[in-house]
Amino acid sequence: METLEQDISFEELASSQTKAPDLDALAPDYIFLNDGAVGLSATARCILDELRDWHKKTEKHGSKSVHPSYLLTLDKLGELLGKYRNLSEQAKSPPSVDMALRQLLDTEKRGRNKSMLMYPFLVRNGNKVLAKIALASPQKEAKTDVTPYRKACFSFSEETIDLILNNRAKKPRVLEEDRPGAMLLHKNKAGQIWLYPKLASLQSEMASLLKRGFLPYNYIPMNDFLWDFVNYAKNRGAVIEILSDYHLILDDLQLNPDGTYVNQPEVIAHYRAQSDALEVFALNYLKQLSERAGYTLFRARIQDFETLHGNAEPGKKQNSEKVEALIQLVQDFPFDKEKDDLGKRVAETCMQSVAIIRKLIQEKSLLEERKVEGAFKSLKNRLHSQIKENSQNNLTLYRFSPEKRLDAIGISDPELVSKYTQEIVSDLKTKFGIKEIKKEEGGTEIYAVDPGYMAAVLHKLTADAKVNPMVEKDLAIAKEINSTLTSSKNPALNSMLKPDYVVKLQQDAMLMEREVEDRQKSEALAKKFNLSMGLLGFVGTMLFFLIASVHFNAAGVILVGLPVSLVIGGLLAVFFRDREKSDIMGLGGKSSSGGGGFRADYSGISTVSDYYISGDDDDADEHFGKGESPKEKKVSLIAKGAERFVFPNRFTKIQDKIHDSKSMRKKIWENIENIRQSVAHLRTESDDDKVASTVEYALLQNAATIAIPDDIVPVGMPSSIILSHSDLKAPLIRDQISEFLRNEAQKKKYDKKLVKYYTFLINTIEVEYYKYLPSRKKK
Repeated sequence: METLEQDISFEELASSQTKAPDLDALAPDYIFLNDGAVGLSATARCILDELRDWHKKTEKHGSKSVHPSYLLTLDKLGELLGKYRNLSEQAKSPPSVDMALRQLLDTEKRGRNKSMLMYPFLVRNGNKVLAKIALASPQKEAKTDVTPYRKACFSFSEETIDLILNNRAKKPRVLEEDRPGAMLLHKNKAGQIWLYPKLASLQSEMASLLKRGFLPYNYIPMNDFLWDFVNYAKNRGAVIEILSDYHLILDDLQLNPDGTYVNQPEVIAHYRAQSDALEVFALNYLKQLSERAGYTLFRARIQDFETLHGNAEPGKKQNSEKVEALIQLVQDFPFDKEKDDLGKRVAETCMQSVAIIRKLIQEKSLLEERKVEGAFKSLKNRLHSQIKENSQNNLTLYRFSPEKRLDAIGISDPELVSKYTQEIVSDLKTKFGIKEIKKEEGGTEIYAVDPGYMAAVLHKLTADAKVNPMVEKDLAIAKEINSTLTSSKNPALNSMLKPDYVVKLQQDAMLMEREVEDRQKSEALAKKFNLSMGLLGFVGTMLFFLIASVHFNAAGVILVGLPVSLVIGGLLAVFFRDREKSDIMGLGGKSSSGGGGFRADYSGISTVSDYYISGDDDDADEHFGKGESPKEKKVSLIAKGAERFVFPNRFTKIQDKIHDSKSMRKKIWENIENIRQSVAHLRTESDDDKVASTVEYALLQNAATIAIPDDIVPVGMPSSIILSHSDLKAPLIRDQISEFLRNEAQKKKYDKKLVKYYTFLINTIEVEYYKYLPSRKKK
């Protein structure tokens, strides 16, 4: 703890502060020329000489603007005074410099005739914030307006002040649980415990930071900077005003899932600290004053208060009823009859504390409203991070219902839900690509994507849509979002991807779309005509008539056979056309392949992952190729259920996506229970060994195993690696895996065998990956 004298000095000065003026509306602040340095110590005169020389050097640079870096700072003063041989060692000592600074600042007359400006600016040194104390004294005109210097120093500090306010908002004050008011109770100069209510203020915190910038000299109150600081924080809406010279940080109210606070709110911390400190201070001094004045009845009231509230259980030591009784006890004491200094000082301190507590009680009553705002702010921050993570890791659209999310954090009032839903949409539009869909049954569905990964998301969805028609809905929405971002020339579009990589993704997606279109045209034609059977019928019939014409030696038979062959070929082409299961069952020709185009119904399942997470396999035919046997379908479902644990979509390092047989087996065992619960086929199986072997078999059937030639496998390295098909299909994941392998090769660049090993893997993943992907089965 810092010395008491310093605590008292800045606290007493702060108590006399008035409401902070606006920095841009400050009255001119002057320093005055001290001709001949009248009345100044030798140290003060040397400081003025040094400042004069310093300003002359600055003027030679020709800069007309004021910047803190041009000013002399207090930490350099000791070194500069060392060159003055006419000064004794005593005159250069910290006490002599302290006296000189106070003379130049005219602290006795509150700066009425000061010859120097002292004003701090803040700098960052790593994770720490340091206060540099600037000194200015141009010494040219009879008086100099130093407001430009003040503004320049404060403007330079604004970025650091923003950092302080933001960090402080995230870290509320932590108190001693048994004695929360200890921070306000200190010994005064007489050695008695005294209450200093304003030591909890934000101004006091900043003063503590400034004091460190004065070492090895004594702190001189920087009231002008504290005024500017508080006014700036108020304009930002970052503080709550308790008194004109007592502010506290407007903290971020972080909530747990059950609605409780992660950290005790700042208002509550101040309320508890002030209430506890007032209780200790008031009971101690009111007892003394009562006994001295012979207030027997009041002494009895104090005893009643202690009997009733003295043994409150933990968590209720500063409960509302007790604090109200304490305030009433203090206000009922006859302070007006006190004549000596002690009684007046006790009265002043108690009333100041009561005024602070009353205001804190008002702010405490507004917490519920702030709690809702805090919960909403936390929700917005979570949505931002979830959309970014989903776009980067999964390369899909992020889908959510604002109404459901708001209900989950306790916001259910229809007006608030409507208001906050619109705020969420407006907020997300500023940073993401989104599509808002109003559902017929009420409510909203939002699809969002980080525009920085747009091309990769489109590529992934296009690839997935080739094998799963359910993804076509997401693909249609993604294309609409991409069109909106492109037309508005969004600067963030594909900003997280390399330009040549974007072109490659777009070309690849176009080829896949063309392939799908060609397949759909072919399938549509096959539904109407079987060209091969029609051609076979036509050729067969023509051969029959050709033989007949030769046999009967009649050329006219061929003329008759031509139209007949065309008719028979056409009938055969129609009769043997492709018939889907829905056609046979008379379901109106609904195609399970989605060939009929996109429907404007987005209320159902929109992504493959949404389906598999449920572990439900009743509609397996709808999601897998019709050519798969029941056993293959079962294996695919098991693999899909296990993949999200063995090849996680959310990963901290890309190595989580790469396995050999040993590491994959270990990963399966680490997640054996989660996998069992996620896969319906395995829930009833109690034998862990059987579950593990089944899962391993299923994953190997649905993953790419890249075998490495024995002649290039170094000792101790796996002879094969295993990647999921979905990761191998995703260009962004392939790029990350290749980058990881390239870095590993660079680290081992002196080991030729390891370099050859990694080079083989890099080439396989970047160039020949398609060989390890499953072949497309025609439906």
